[in-house]
Amino acid sequence: MRILIVSINVAPWGGSEELWKSLALKGLAESHEVMVSVFAHQKRNQNLTELKEQGAILHQRPLPSYYNEQPFAYRALSELKSRLGMDKTSMDWRAVGAWKPEVVVISSGETFDHYLHHQSFLISYCKENRIPFYLISQRNWEWDMAVDQDFRESRKRLIENCQGFFFVSYQNYKMACSQLAQDIPRARIIQNPLRVNFKNNLPFPASNIPKMAYVARLETSIKGQDLFLQALSSSRFSSLKFELTFFGSGPDEQHLRGLVKYYGLEGKVFFGGHVADVSEIWRNHQLVVLCSVAEGTPLSLIEAMACGRTGLVTQVGDSAIWLSSTGFVAAGHRVENIQKALQEALDAFPNWEKLGLKCKRRVIEKRDPEEIYALLECVVGKRDLDNTGQDPEEFLSKMTRED
Repeated sequence: MRILIVSINVAPWGGSEELWKSLALKGLAESHEVMVSVFAHQKRNQNLTELKEQGAILHQRPLPSYYNEQPFAYRALSELKSRLGMDKTSMDWRAVGAWKPEVVVISSGETFDHYLHHQSFLISYCKENRIPFYLISQRNWEWDMAVDQDFRESRKRLIENCQGFFFVSYQNYKMACSQLAQDIPRARIIQNPLRVNFKNNLPFPASNIPKMAYVARLETSIKGQDLFLQALSSSRFSSLKFELTFFGSGPDEQHLRGLVKYYGLEGKVFFGGHVADVSEIWRNHQLVVLCSVAEGTPLSLIEAMACGRTGLVTQVGDSAIWLSSTGFVAAGHRVENIQKALQEALDAFPNWEKLGLKCKRRVIEKRDPEEIYALLECVVGKRDLDNTGQDPEEFLSKMTRED
């Protein structure tokens, strides 16, 4: 079967891409034809190179005008095309039409964004040619969208025709229902694949001082690193000895380095860049920090838990649902809430290793490592949607049930 996988996430790569990448690789391994359609960044990500080497066809599209990290001329051209309604034409999709996909999977960094709507060419193409399409949501905001009613009605019509809508987060699903003021039909909860082997037991790093790792794209408006630095700058923590390392890359690295200097945290806060092997981070760090403003189910949190590490998170997306009582949860992303959770975590420093073991057990008990196979079978018509992933309410019941 010819499977078209479309990513509409404007970032070059992130944890949200791992699900569709795994789906593509599984499809290729099962002798399906796979085309991957992504936005055309100036530097191609190595994951796309890997997919091409495995036999996937790569289709690249111009970036939308709201993506700032591109030349001004490209942004202006994209804005002009949008205003002229050319996103509803085949201009950027001719190679896709010539390839004639038999099923389409669309993965979005946000549940409802401004790029995909019911009149987008790809959706019209699927409907006109009776091609089934599935949606994947990797993140939603924790509040309503600043959009008009036309936007909401368009997204209602979009999801009417999809064969299935996969969410990686229960809270994202519930917010999507609120944003459209209706139940989301054919919604299922599915889990991102891990990049670590939870069967391996990483020794807990011995240290007299807390060693924390903040593993996320360096984008403060979503990942909240600036909020955590502000929390750390409080006089109540000034005499504390600790190490915090930011792992990842992104547009706000220079700003974060400036904040470290501004708050006088040099010698305590470091930058570790991108690390391909996530388990290497957890050989030397004891707790994951994610004070995000918006999330789905952060892959970096689940991977840290799978490596036997506890965490400190804000109550966004499904972070708190997964961490539960095995870690520390800030009630919101206000600095005062983060400081309170941080104090609780530091007071419990001697128990981090035990909490980490509980985290690992929770991941093993609550995750289904075979879900990616089920997703592929669903997409190619060999498995019913109702037997793929989990019903949202059943998922929540399973996650909150004490085993």
